[in-house]
Amino acid sequence: MSDIEGQVITAVRHLAGDAPDGFMWTVAAPDTAIALELGDGSLLIPVNDVEGNKPGLFHAEDVDDWDAITGSRITDLTPMALSAMEYRGWETVSGYRPPVLTMDTGEQLYPVADPEGNQRGILFRVQDEDTFIVDFDPADTE
Repeated sequence: MSDIEGQVITAVRHLAGDAPDGFMWTVAAPDTAIALELGDGSLLIPVNDVEGNKPGLFHAEDVDDWDAITGSRITDLTPMALSAMEYRGWETVSGYRPPVLTMDTGEQLYPVADPEGNQRGILFRVQDEDTFIVDFDPADTE
C-alpha cells in the first residue's frame, strides 16, 4: 500500500460510460461515480462489492467539487477504524475494512457502496492493466 502514499491525484475521472474493461459493468455508471488518477497512471476506483459488480462512490466531508482535489497528495492510507465502521452500522466482511485516504489538504476519502453510504465500499486499483483490491491484512484492532 505504501506506493499509494505520496502519490499525487493528477485527475478526477467521471466514470459514466468510461469504466475500465476489467469491470464488465452491465449498468451505466452514475454521473457521481469517479475514479482518481494517480501520478503513476494508476486509477483508484470505488466499487460496491468485492467482485466489482457495480460502481461505488467516494465519500468525503465537505467535498462538493471533486475536480478541486486534483493536485492533492495522498499522505496516508489506513484501514477504517472499527469504531468508525460500527458507527456507520457496517459489518466487517472477511476482515475487510475500507481504506481511508488522507490528503495533504486534510480531506479524508473512503469508498462507499451507494450514495446514501448504507454499506462500506471496496477500493480497486487499476495499474498496468492489472485490477486488484486495495486491501490490508485482516485486523481486529483499531
